Amino acid sequence: MSNTELETLPISRAEFQRQEIFKNVAFESLAGYLLGCKTVYPAPGSLLIDPSQPQRRLYVLLEGLMEVQVESQGGTYKSDIHPGHCAGEMSIFENLKPSAKVYAKENCKVLIIEAETALAMLNASHDLCLNFLQIMSHRIRNSNRVVCEEEYHIRCIEENAKVDALTGLHNRRWLEEMYTRELKRSNAGDLHLSAFMVDIDHFKSINDNYGHLVGDQVLIAVAKGILQCLRPTDMPVRYGGEEFTIFLPGTNVENAKIVGERLRAFIEAMKIPLHKGKDTLSVTISVGFTERKKEDTVETIIKRADDALYHAKQSGRNRVCLNLGDGSMFLF
Repeated sequence: MSNTELETLPISRAEFQRQEIFKNVAFESLAGYLLGCKTVYPAPGSLLIDPSQPQRRLYVLLEGLMEVQVESQGGTYKSDIHPGHCAGEMSIFENLKPSAKVYAKENCKVLIIEAETALAMLNASHDLCLNFLQIMSHRIRNSNRVVCEEEYHIRCIEENAKVDALTGLHNRRWLEEMYTRELKRSNAGDLHLSAFMVDIDHFKSINDNYGHLVGDQVLIAVAKGILQCLRPTDMPVRYGGEEFTIFLPGTNVENAKIVGERLRAFIEAMKIPLHKGKDTLSVTISVGFTERKKEDTVETIIKRADDALYHAKQSGRNRVCLNLGDGSMFLF
């Protein structure tokens, strides 16, 4: 190729040799293909690739900085394209519209190669193919990392949505899923299962007399006390306000009574420090419990435990009450 022809190329030999995509590629082997290409100078914010208006082109960044924006469930993921690299290669190979937007992040100098020309260049240069494969391999690795991070964050969000932020216990959203699963398992195997409803006595007066900060401290302390009295397999939940519910898998009425009394006595003996000074506060709880009956639902077993709780509170509070489900209530 003559010097006159070389002068009409959109990219100089020196620029060509600086590009990562053209590493180890002979300039003369692709110069003829470059004659039909063009160089553009987009300003910052210019949209170069738009999935809604797809054009199968390869954009080689000669100078400046480009930004890729991918919309996903977790939000918008952004990454930079530096000089020597390119954008648009996936749509050329797959013959599909682009999956991301690409903007000029700074003043740029960009070599545009139409899809047919890019494919012809790849067919003409083995080294160019290797460079493309290396760039695409890097993109795939990066995409896999982004997917893994997004899945992790989604799992964290889902898990956090099932945990009560104040006490650290699970909340009613978790209850709906896990209690239903445990009850189905117990019903299917005809296994023992006891359910508790627990309420902090006179909690409103604690908030009224000491303030909501102390009320929060009481909730946290009671939640910790509940956990200390249970097995790892038991399932405590902050039901709402000052109420807690607990499923005790594999637990019959006799053992549930022992757990209920241990829980009541443990909370009564606690000394809860106030948020200022060395003063402490003592509280009591009322406990209602029942055992699973055939074909129980989560709603029916919790309702019986809640009726027992109401009876315990009506009978003076700081009591444990068993609801047998046949209208019989037993106070302990």
